[in-house]
Amino acid sequence: MESEDYEERKERAALVAVVVLTSLAVASLLIALSYYCYIRNKISKRLKFQKGQFSLAESVLVFTYKQLHSATGGFGKSNVIGHGAFGSVYRGVLHDGLKVAVKLMDRAGKQGVDEFKVEIELLSRLRAPHLLALIGYFSDKNHKLLVYEFMANGVLQNI
Repeated sequence: MESEDYEERKERAALVAVVVLTSLAVASLLIALSYYCYIRNKISKRLKFQKGQFSLAESVLVFTYKQLHSATGGFGKSNVIGHGAFGSVYRGVLHDGLKVAVKLMDRAGKQGVDEFKVEIELLSRLRAPHLLALIGYFSDKNHKLLVYEFMANGVLQNI
């Protein structure tokens, strides 16, 4: 009788161990799968952003590098209207005649893809009397450009 109880307890312990180990294995697989999907989604979004295939706001246009290169006269020195900590600003005219200021972000800058995306999202929503509106952007792995409305009569400091 005692040996039967011992065998029964041994079988229960083995069954409990199998159930616990199986549960841990399934939970580990689910966590690993979730993490894999999260990372894959994050990488996919980053690649789409770098290729200019994402949309942020309906009011913001996505330009090609060729369009902005052409609009600014090839980013020529004669079209430079300012320099800042993050790059140079060029005067430009789009194919529809709209005058713009194109900010060519410095390649040596430490701003990453996520930060650039956040900047676009914020600037596309901001509307203030002394703030130039963001018209659009271009981004790939080599270039990050922001396109603003052009202020023809001086700088905002003069207002």
